[in-house]
Amino acid sequence: MEAKLNKKTHGGSIKNTIVGNYLFLFIISIFIFEIFLMYSVRYYYYSTVEGILRSQAKYSAELYLSYLSDNTLEQSILEDRDQYYRQNVSQVQILDNAGRVLLDNLGTTSVGKIIDTDDVNMARGGKEGRSVHVPSYDDYNVMSYSSPLYNRTEQVGIIRLITSLRQIDNIILKRNYIFIIFGVVLTGAMIIVSFIIANSIVKPINELTQVASKLAEGKFNERADESSDDEIGKLASTMNFITDNINKKEQLKNDFISSISHELRTPLTSIKGWAVTLQDEVEEDSLTREGLIIIEKESDRLKSMVEELLDFSRFTAGRIDLNKEIVNLTSLVKSINKQLMPRAKNSGINMILNYDHENTKAVVDKNRIRQVLINLLDNSLKFTENEGVVITNLFEKDDVVIIEVIDTGIGIDSEEIALITGKFYKGRDSNSHTGLGLSICEEIVKLHDGKMIIESKIGEGTKIAVSLPKGIDDEKII
Repeated sequence: MEAKLNKKTHGGSIKNTIVGNYLFLFIISIFIFEIFLMYSVRYYYYSTVEGILRSQAKYSAELYLSYLSDNTLEQSILEDRDQYYRQNVSQVQILDNAGRVLLDNLGTTSVGKIIDTDDVNMARGGKEGRSVHVPSYDDYNVMSYSSPLYNRTEQVGIIRLITSLRQIDNIILKRNYIFIIFGVVLTGAMIIVSFIIANSIVKPINELTQVASKLAEGKFNERADESSDDEIGKLASTMNFITDNINKKEQLKNDFISSISHELRTPLTSIKGWAVTLQDEVEEDSLTREGLIIIEKESDRLKSMVEELLDFSRFTAGRIDLNKEIVNLTSLVKSINKQLMPRAKNSGINMILNYDHENTKAVVDKNRIRQVLINLLDNSLKFTENEGVVITNLFEKDDVVIIEVIDTGIGIDSEEIALITGKFYKGRDSNSHTGLGLSICEEIVKLHDGKMIIESKIGEGTKIAVSLPKGIDDEKII
């Protein structure tokens, strides 16, 4: 598990929300508009057909009243039936007041049957009526229009005009296809426009997010773009103002740490020097000698802390320059293990070194990598109990060299793994002096364009893997 802060991941984004909302509103609007257009076109064509049928029905009714009403309806049908459909292009039916078909110019099977459609029922009541339905003699919609027939005193029957809607519906369908295609094209255009609008809003927010992420990683030299005059520009200006304040405080802190560290080195050297000198002036087993030995050890511990603080000050100020050279890492790791072996034996810890061959090499700063390895092994020895094991593995993989330090120590809680490389973090059970050791190690590894990955389990131990790019040219091994 890599020792980095966990970042929450979200399934959605502002961009998707903007595009989704725009599209939802647009599609709803287009849908309503398309429905309105389709209804309007249908209404227009049906109203036109109805108007034609109405005109023809009124003409026939006036014709009957003016020229045929002296005879009964049945007589006029027998003698002058052609008068009813001479000027009509539609199917013509003549019905009695009960709705029974007396005449059908197409000779359908409806003759003699009672018609019970809405238009006929309205005409039976003395009103004109229209109906759209599928007749018994066809399989497609027709429009029928019925109008009462009057003689000079009363209603004597019904004239009913019928026309097929097949051609009209085909025309309407073609118009609807055009509307649908138009709607699809508009929706596609709206998708493009939505993404353009969303990008114009989200892009500066993403840039601010990237700056904020880098600030969260401690890169306080990052600046947000303040060029826009809107709220995002104001937010960027505020972020830069906060960054400037942080930089000033960081500089004050680093200067203070550096100054104090330098000031402490001189008295510490004097304290240790006198403690060592005075040990020869007192008796071997005396309390004074024991006290001087303690003073000497504590002086060394304080000196180590001061060196860590100085390193921290240099790293945070960016004043570290690496002196890279081709280094035989096998020799370096063997030397460090040999150096720490006595300490491991005194603590009852078994130190094991594994490596592939004698000439594992990389271009690194030898002293800084030594510092990293000593710090990692020191931590492993510090937190591994008697009869434990500390293993160092050195091997090559592709274009990198990997150094692993594995121990059977007390381990690290999963919640702490992401925090232990933080500055001044000591941990719950840590014996660390300043909490800067691992933080400095990680900075050194990063300066080498490498990675440091920490894996651990409570009660089982810890594994820290450092990967460094080899970066080898045809230079001499040192």
